[in-house]
Amino acid sequence: MGYEIPEWALDVAARLGIAPEEIMRVLTGPGRRWPRPVRGTGGLPALMIIGRSGAGQPLAVVVRPLSQWDQQVIGVRPLTGRLLAQFEQWEADHE
Repeated sequence: MGYEIPEWALDVAARLGIAPEEIMRVLTGPGRRWPRPVRGTGGLPALMIIGRSGAGQPLAVVVRPLSQWDQQVIGVRPLTGRLLAQFEQWEADHE
């Protein structure tokens, strides 16, 4: 699976203090990932992949399909609030 990260997505991530390496670690690195189907603007299907950065920070990375094997990153953010609590519960349930 290949991942494309557009320049604008890298800019958003940088403003949030998230390095490109951390995005790729969530998508392809060691550790568990929690994929969740979501809907983007206009109801377009996307996939939110939740995992931890190398420093242990929980991150949500949203991707959309470009082809059968390639995805484009369309969003990234640190987890907070209810979603963070759900992820931590999911982690506890899957240890």
